[in-house]
Amino acid sequence: MKWSIKYIVSALPFLFTACSGDWLDLDPSTSVTSDNAIQSLEDAKTALNGIYRIASEHSYYGDNYLYYADCRGEDVQARIDKGPGRRVSPYYLFNVAADDAFNITRVWNQPYIVIHQANSLIEKIDNGSVQTSDTQEIARIKAEALAMRGLALFDLTRLFGMPYTLDNGASLGVPIEIKTELPTHQPSRNTVAECYNQVIKDLTEALPNLVTTKSDGHQNVWSVKALLSRIYLYMNDNENALKYAQEVINNGGLYTLFTYDEYTSVWGKDFNSESLFEFYFTLTEPSGGSGGEGAPMVYADNVKDWNNLVLTKDFLDLLGEDPDDVRHALCRLPQKPDEDILPTGSTGHPKYLAKYPGKTGDVLTGNPQDNDLCIIRLSEIYLNAAEAAFKLGKRSEALGYLNQIVSRANPNKSVSDSELSLERILKERRKELVGEGHAFFDYMRNNIPVIRKGGWHLPQLPTDAQVINASDPRVALPIPQSEIDANPNIVQNKR
Repeated sequence: MKWSIKYIVSALPFLFTACSGDWLDLDPSTSVTSDNAIQSLEDAKTALNGIYRIASEHSYYGDNYLYYADCRGEDVQARIDKGPGRRVSPYYLFNVAADDAFNITRVWNQPYIVIHQANSLIEKIDNGSVQTSDTQEIARIKAEALAMRGLALFDLTRLFGMPYTLDNGASLGVPIEIKTELPTHQPSRNTVAECYNQVIKDLTEALPNLVTTKSDGHQNVWSVKALLSRIYLYMNDNENALKYAQEVINNGGLYTLFTYDEYTSVWGKDFNSESLFEFYFTLTEPSGGSGGEGAPMVYADNVKDWNNLVLTKDFLDLLGEDPDDVRHALCRLPQKPDEDILPTGSTGHPKYLAKYPGKTGDVLTGNPQDNDLCIIRLSEIYLNAAEAAFKLGKRSEALGYLNQIVSRANPNKSVSDSELSLERILKERRKELVGEGHAFFDYMRNNIPVIRKGGWHLPQLPTDAQVINASDPRVALPIPQSEIDANPNIVQNKR
């Protein structure tokens, strides 16, 4: 990691600008790693807010990490023979190269910046550099830094490592960094299992000092337990996945599922009732008027040269199994019906996903640049609970959690015990969580191939991108070539 850490440290002073929101009152001190940078409680708060902002920016959740798993699945597709589609097509086509700065190098660097900044803040707190008598508040700040460090390591591992369930985590993940290092540091890659164990250690260590109240824009007890539910599900540790999901679901009414009546109007609204953890954006934050980053815009119909992804025919057919499903409202025809957005030779009426309309909630007139980015939503946790319970043989519990989502989409529908299966649960995940960064990982952790069949994927999708198995080495992204060149201890992924 020699080259990247030099790059990260030198670049940090340019990553931050002040913003007006109280919860993200950033200051250039967030980018300074000297002993004098973090001395007071306010310094520590500023540094923590900087960590959140880095995670929300371009090349992390502000862009690649939110759409990555969907454009590698079956439900959305890149406009591969149109100019805009080139932005995401390397992921979609499974041909991304190790020297691709946009899709690989920056995607590796940005979470490591989060980890680097979290390590720096944690060390300042642990060594007594932060002068404060408010021990509870400084413990909370450290806990949130631990949670963000754990999240960043988890995200790096699931992109640059193979699925945990493929070999119980024996394959190579990414380097684990839990302390600040000199730019000459040359780490080796840890295994996927070691990475997951460190993630769980960070998150569970954070829990006792996090708040149990809502904390918009910050991690709290419920968001971290939700993350643990997701992570344990990825490991096929269904006991723990169910345990943490149930704790989040039974949160005392702090978070509640959208109702059927409000479902179509909640998208784009700040910190809605299901939002366990989200990043906040306006048209002036975070970067002096540019607003949010690219993740919402790749789905938008009204942003020139950004609308890279459309819903697939396979997904629309799946949703079409129930014409009265409320989620049809989130599938919108192009504003210009005659716009040629499909691969050459395709026919039909594609639709855009309308989950990112901007704060006005109107996909036709809103600006997706001020759409917040929800990272963990309560509906996912109900579906986590359904899947984990089913795998544990707890059919009644699984059915109850699943039907909370099914019946919310159409109050006249429910799944019977005879219809209950893993396939049915995963089908509901496709319907409910499309465009939220889950699809590819759902297939891979369950050792189910991604099959792009018929419809608009073809005829231009190459043969080697039509079926992807969990054992395909292309499941793991290549390590950046700059890392390979600078660090002899880093082993490249097979291609």
